[in-house]
Amino acid sequence: MVKFLEKLILLIKSNRSRLNGKKVGSKISSVVEEKTSNELTAKNYWETNPTAAIGKQGYWLSNPIIEKTINHRLSGGNTQGYWLTWLVNKYFKKRRFDRLLSIGCGVGNHEILMAKLGFASQIDAFDFSESSLEIARKDATAAGVDINFYQDDFNVFTIDDSKKYDLVFCSGSLHHVRELERCLSIVRKCLKPDGYFIVNEYIGDCYNIYNQHQVDLINRIYECFHDTLRSGTTEKFSSPSIEEVLARDSSEAVRSKLILPFLEFYFDVEVLNLAGGGLLHELYPFLDHDRLSDGEPKSETIIKLLLEIETILMEIPGGLSSDFCLCILRHKKQWK
Repeated sequence: MVKFLEKLILLIKSNRSRLNGKKVGSKISSVVEEKTSNELTAKNYWETNPTAAIGKQGYWLSNPIIEKTINHRLSGGNTQGYWLTWLVNKYFKKRRFDRLLSIGCGVGNHEILMAKLGFASQIDAFDFSESSLEIARKDATAAGVDINFYQDDFNVFTIDDSKKYDLVFCSGSLHHVRELERCLSIVRKCLKPDGYFIVNEYIGDCYNIYNQHQVDLINRIYECFHDTLRSGTTEKFSSPSIEEVLARDSSEAVRSKLILPFLEFYFDVEVLNLAGGGLLHELYPFLDHDRLSDGEPKSETIIKLLLEIETILMEIPGGLSSDFCLCILRHKKQWK
């Protein structure tokens, strides 16, 4: 995709005089150049940070109590164990399928687990980061599973008309997709009539630039914490600027707020489990992870109270929306 856009820029520049006025050519070139720059920024970020999506110390799910609670929410209250294991062994009752497609597989941890659980006989999985795929292939070999990992871009990928999948899987990848309509149309087309589309996703505000109400709520809670329970010297939480987002990873949450409405437009929703995160996803990195993960009753009480506050805020009018969800989707019974 990037190479194509680079060639397109050169073509526009060389033929600008043939367009309807130099201004038109200049505007088109400017738009394409900006998009190419954004694509390159995103690609470079994931090539140099292939494990960024897994989460490091200070990431909210690195706290064991938070992790259990989010798994509990993702499973609709059915387990505190890992949500994907529950999905394969309990929701699908250990059913086995022929073919699975994973879009934006990253380093392949989900795909390797599904292969080990025997969820599908054949797994095709792609990502646009070759660095991530190298890790995925190495880990799959070490785990003794056979997965077809290949490079592609979820904004421009195609699936051969002859290929039909029982399952299509996206975990933490759709919020990086700019061309959502195109992507979901392809998923719908390659999914068998009785197939399942599984999505575990961030659905909060685009670019993680949160609405002021959410920012204010996070700060009101954050102000309650003594400096000894904070991770650094930051006095106040604030959303990143658009310039900061684009400079780091221009694909981050690029159209995330549209994911759920688009999923409901293209598919029938069989399961929608809201996982929260509107408070803790951003607040927890500002807190002292070591202090709050030490297993002491006081620390555990603080985390449980924060989780309960988040739950209450999701339940009351004017509180918080859920920023994460698990969806299990099917073909629409009547497609308009």
